[in-house]
Amino acid sequence: MKHLVLHAGAHKTGTTLVQKALQANREAFGKKGYEVLVRNEYEIATGRVHSLWRRKGLDISNVNRGFEILRGQLEHENLLLSHEDLLASVHSFRTGPIYGTAGDVLRIAHEELRPEHTTLLFYVRRQDRFVESSYLQTVRMGSTLTFEEFMEPVTDENLRWDVLIDQMRDALPEGTEIKVKYFETIKTLKSRHFVRDFFSGTGIGVVPKFPFNTEGVNRGYSDVALKLALVGNAELEKEDSRTLRHFLDANFSNVTHPAPRLLTPEQRQQMLTALAPSNKALHDMMGEDGSSPYVPEAL
Repeated sequence: MKHLVLHAGAHKTGTTLVQKALQANREAFGKKGYEVLVRNEYEIATGRVHSLWRRKGLDISNVNRGFEILRGQLEHENLLLSHEDLLASVHSFRTGPIYGTAGDVLRIAHEELRPEHTTLLFYVRRQDRFVESSYLQTVRMGSTLTFEEFMEPVTDENLRWDVLIDQMRDALPEGTEIKVKYFETIKTLKSRHFVRDFFSGTGIGVVPKFPFNTEGVNRGYSDVALKLALVGNAELEKEDSRTLRHFLDANFSNVTHPAPRLLTPEQRQQMLTALAPSNKALHDMMGEDGSSPYVPEAL
């Protein structure tokens, strides 16, 4: 393999939008010599062995096996893989450092695929919004935990993006391009320019086309959807729970109804104050000008 481009998350940072754009522009990437795979395609192609490690807690050798299977299937000498579950589950910060297994997964990916050059794209999100979105995602997928129960084991130390970025850098060979960006730029760039910026970051030279509605991708749960989902997840069978999820996505999203109120203003301020040194360090790592948009005085 000549060039491996990994888009490894984080969760809840526009990954669904990016992946839809990648699929819509697959032919253009193919003309450049790049195979494109997004999360579900990777899981299906590799027999879902990666999810056996991530979701079932089986041995990490399943991650090796996934990349080994993938290597035998590739038709191009370059690969762009977008998979927000690649490094860990969406709620990894409940049991340890956020994406604490990232270094192991990245080392395995490099050992199995053996690229001459690697580009890693990773988007971060302000921690208070990240944990709220992560919680809503777990409920959407069937959890019955209240937000208070979900957050009970979480510590501020587990939410340090700068520690994660250091871990990823240590895991990859010298010369790897690691591009870390703020998800919040989507507010000023808007959806299409956000995707264009992502495509530019791959270094492949594909300009995206948009044969789909970029504003209607991956809406979140509203407050009423959250309440209904918690009841439904506890009472319904798996298939009925899935039907409820699709109904709530279509009819009770945060686009048409008020969003849930999860962290209190005091909890939000406390979290961001505790993480301010870490977020300043992250900002310096990214080489951004000015002050970090994640520290309280910048909010």
